[in-house]
Amino acid sequence: SLTEIKGMINYLPTSEIIVKAGYHFLSKIPDMTQQMFQSSYVNYNWLNNFSNEKIQSLTATVENPIVDVSANFQVINDKIYFSNNVTSLDENGSPIMQLVTPKQYGKTIGYFNIKAQKEIKFGKFALDNKVMFQQVSQDENIVNVPSFLTRNTIYYTDRLFKKALFLQTGITLNYHTKYYGNDFNPIIGEYFVQNNKKIGGFPTFDFFLNAKIRTARVYLNLEHFNSSLTGYNFYATPTRPFHDMTLRFGIVWDFFK
Repeated sequence: SLTEIKGMINYLPTSEIIVKAGYHFLSKIPDMTQQMFQSSYVNYNWLNNFSNEKIQSLTATVENPIVDVSANFQVINDKIYFSNNVTSLDENGSPIMQLVTPKQYGKTIGYFNIKAQKEIKFGKFALDNKVMFQQVSQDENIVNVPSFLTRNTIYYTDRLFKKALFLQTGITLNYHTKYYGNDFNPIIGEYFVQNNKKIGGFPTFDFFLNAKIRTARVYLNLEHFNSSLTGYNFYATPTRPFHDMTLRFGIVWDFFK
């Protein structure tokens, strides 16, 4: 059965400061793939009777004119996850094959993150910053996350040609530190825990442009345009490359308004 309890408290010490605190308890039913899976592959057949996964969360947020700060602490019990049973490695340190099965972790996992966000405007320019630090307390590497993440966007906004054209353009930086990211298994369509290869540790820069003329809107995104500068050694998962420079362009024209 599913059990969920939520509670939230808001406090306004001044007109410019808002303090929020919340509690969330969730006891969720295991996914169907975790409980039962049938396949033509002999080793990809199982029927389990897992207990509910239980997550308790405490959150706190402080919104003020200087910077918005939020923190989240979770206690996870009976975590259900997928892992690779094959431990033999090839010359590159990767498992020689995948044999993924679901498991339930019998110990407690503690997760903590703290996030800060601030947008600074100067004239028609703006700088939007988001940074997060997170840490996991566990006896085994079940929940793996990067310890530091940042997303920073500098952009320009204006109305041109007697305010007939709305224009917004800028550059976004995304970065997170290296960590043992989960790998993907196509047979079951699920991600599984691995502790052999780290991913991350490379920046991605995206250029964007949004424009609107009356009822017509144009957007252009040049994603990861710095890919040639980082040696083409970037991965979305340990076995799947992250995309290199990609151009996305589109037009939306509303004939009636």
